[in-house]
Amino acid sequence: NYNLGALALGAGYSQVDDDKQLGLRALYTFGQFVVGGYYQRNDENVAGSRNNFRLAGAYNVGASEFHVNVGRANSWSNRADSAATQFTLGYNYNLSKRTKVYGYYTRVNNDSNAVYSVSAPGTDFSSFAVGVRHNF
Repeated sequence: NYNLGALALGAGYSQVDDDKQLGLRALYTFGQFVVGGYYQRNDENVAGSRNNFRLAGAYNVGASEFHVNVGRANSWSNRADSAATQFTLGYNYNLSKRTKVYGYYTRVNNDSNAVYSVSAPGTDFSSFAVGVRHNF
């Protein structure tokens, strides 16, 4: 990881047997806005290879945080139609430095052979969540 004021960069690599994963990320803060993204490359023995990415943005005003992001997991090279796209809209309200309440909506659109967040291939998924998070 590398931080230089408003810019944060990161990279990671992992390998277990023949399965490899490379990730790159960037985050930039300007005023009340934060934009970021990441890229990930997977090379796996059975599934093949694929590229993934996510773009995210946030607007912070007072104790409120508004979030939006979209991510894409492309199809595995050895599994046709295994891609998915995820969209998320979220809101956080900071009650204190360590406690916030949150709510979000997310949607996953699966291709015909993708099973992200579901058990049946090709099924799409949506969820709403609300909660409280406290960091001890």
